[in-house]
Amino acid sequence: MAAWHSIRRSQAVHKQNAAEAPQPGRDIPAYSGVSLLTRAGRIARRWLQACVLALVIQCGTAMPGMAHAVMPAQDEATPAPATAAETPQQATVRFYNRDIVTFRSDFLGRSPELRAKSAEDNIGRIAAQQGDAPVTFKDAPQGTLILLGGELVAILTPDDLDKLNSESMADVRERIAHNLSEAVAASNAANSPRRLLQGILLTLLATLVALGLALALRWSSRRIDGGLHRWLERRLVALRHESARQLALSTRTIATWIVRVITWIIALAILEEWLRFVLGQFPYTQPWSAAMRGWVIRELGHWGSAIASAIPGLVAAVVILLVARAVTQAISMTFRGVQSGRFKLFEIDSELAEPTRKLIVVVVWLFAIAMAYPYLPGAQTEAFKGLSVLVGLMVSLGASGIVGQAASSFTIIYSRTMKVGDLIRSGDTEGVVLQIGLFTTRIRTLTGVEVSIPNNVVLGSQLHNFSRHPQGPGMWLETCVTIGYDTPWRQVQQMLLSAAGETALIERDPAPFVLQTALSDFYVEYRLRVRITDVSRRLDVLSELHSRIQDNFNTSGVQIMSPHYVTDPAEPKVVAPGHWNG
Repeated sequence: MAAWHSIRRSQAVHKQNAAEAPQPGRDIPAYSGVSLLTRAGRIARRWLQACVLALVIQCGTAMPGMAHAVMPAQDEATPAPATAAETPQQATVRFYNRDIVTFRSDFLGRSPELRAKSAEDNIGRIAAQQGDAPVTFKDAPQGTLILLGGELVAILTPDDLDKLNSESMADVRERIAHNLSEAVAASNAANSPRRLLQGILLTLLATLVALGLALALRWSSRRIDGGLHRWLERRLVALRHESARQLALSTRTIATWIVRVITWIIALAILEEWLRFVLGQFPYTQPWSAAMRGWVIRELGHWGSAIASAIPGLVAAVVILLVARAVTQAISMTFRGVQSGRFKLFEIDSELAEPTRKLIVVVVWLFAIAMAYPYLPGAQTEAFKGLSVLVGLMVSLGASGIVGQAASSFTIIYSRTMKVGDLIRSGDTEGVVLQIGLFTTRIRTLTGVEVSIPNNVVLGSQLHNFSRHPQGPGMWLETCVTIGYDTPWRQVQQMLLSAAGETALIERDPAPFVLQTALSDFYVEYRLRVRITDVSRRLDVLSELHSRIQDNFNTSGVQIMSPHYVTDPAEPKVVAPGHWNG
């Protein structure tokens, strides 16, 4: 019976509002001015509707029992399929681009969507009829009646409250009153030509101000950029070292980009403020303006808190890097003294000072970066960790050859296989070493061509160093001739030594000498060895020496050729003792 009375009262409220449209300040329901007969007819209709509704409810309640009695064999443990009514639905009432209230339950068979649509229609109709209508509430057994100008807008039931967030009816009433009053006021203001004209004029004024600020920003950025360029140009004129000039040029490029970035940030800020101001001048778009303001404030708050929380870690990282820089500077000063020859450190001489300094400095910086890494902002995030893993994987897969080249470079340097200025032959390439780099060795050939050879190729191939000799700087050169047995060997040696004495750039001490390295079937093999100091002139010296040998042999009538025989000669090819000296 209580349910019937509640339903009857709800229907009475709906019928009364639909029939009479009460004025502001009047209560609901209102029966004044209605005849007794009319009231009796209404009561009869309500009783009839209540009886029909109770019959329908009773039938609906009895149907599951009847179905269970008809189908007793159905497994009771099998759950019934979920109906559409069990699925949680919700719909939000919106009026003039503003959220009013959210419905989360059905009421009298009406879904939240239908309830929200009906409430929006009621708000629009009442606002159009009454203008600035007050928002009031009235308690009912079903929940709370939302009234606008004394007319019913919708019914808010307890099932419409957000139970997950512990929402109370009082909180919802306060929010509905504020949102609905603001929406109705905005609707009324939008219909005012004066208000619309004021918004347009303020929009034009804001546009002019924004354009003026943009032009002033462009002019200021150009002046600042030009001033930086002129200041750096004056600094470049005073700099003498090329490295310092290149650093200044790089600084100018970085400063230009910083000015551009700051200019774009300020320009975007001007555009955002202009758009927010323009949206705030029209009632319909005011919620968007408020949302932009809230987003900007929220993001600025996030950035500020993030910066404040990152400052201690940044300070620790900077301190670690400054300590590493001081250590590397002390190491560089120490090894510069070793390189200049003032002292010797752990058997490291001037030749190994520079590569050892570079190696130790790299190790110190690697340790410093590893120690400062955890203090960097975002170092503990999954994105930062994933990026670190990706970079490490790329380095491990793609830098194996580079690491091998660097290891070969240090092997060449510390094994003292060669040094800058040595004349070497690596494979088919012969020349003077110009540089032993981290990855390649540069050689200038005797023809003036500069060749770069990978360090692992130099280390893996046969290397001839013509500049290394136990007797000091320089090298021994040798040339070979084969003369028949019919020419006295003393005469051949004399002619070869005479040719060596006439050749420039050949050292007199130690003196040149001749060796008989082979007694072949048809000739004797003579090998002349001479000492030179300038290794880079080796080919020039050999060319001049060969010319002198040919001149001496031609003058003495001795042919430089190797005789070969098919049959025995008629006379023995020997030298008589009287002609042993030629």
